[in-house]
Amino acid sequence: MNGLPDEVIAAVGRVTIAAGDLELILAWIGATQTDGDVFKILAKPGEPLRAAHRAIEVAAPVYRDAYLPAVDIAAQLLGRRHTVVHAMWVNNGPGQEWELLHYKTHVRHPADPLTLDELARHLMDIRDQLVRIVTAQINNAPVATIP
Repeated sequence: MNGLPDEVIAAVGRVTIAAGDLELILAWIGATQTDGDVFKILAKPGEPLRAAHRAIEVAAPVYRDAYLPAVDIAAQLLGRRHTVVHAMWVNNGPGQEWELLHYKTHVRHPADPLTLDELARHLMDIRDQLVRIVTAQINNAPVATIP
């Protein structure tokens, strides 16, 4: 693919998949306060995060207190994902390192698979944290202290 490093392309794919997993749980959380149609929420860009925010506003305080910081972190991570996935691949000529340049914000990310994999890991970690909170809420159990 025009000299783009395969390992970087694969890492961007892992970021995309991890973000999709995170948006799925956000949509599921949001669907608890709507008609329950997760796929309708997923179909609208940015709606999983907005729907989750609306849902946690009416959650019991113990769960709301657990959800709020996790959803805030999710928003930050999804913003970072956006600047990676919706970026142009640029370099300064032959032999130069590739960078990911977001065309609107001009945010640059190194096209480094380790950095991108770290973002994917953070996306999955916050997804896992949200799943633990959802599970506690479903079971009407206390929310475990989350590292």
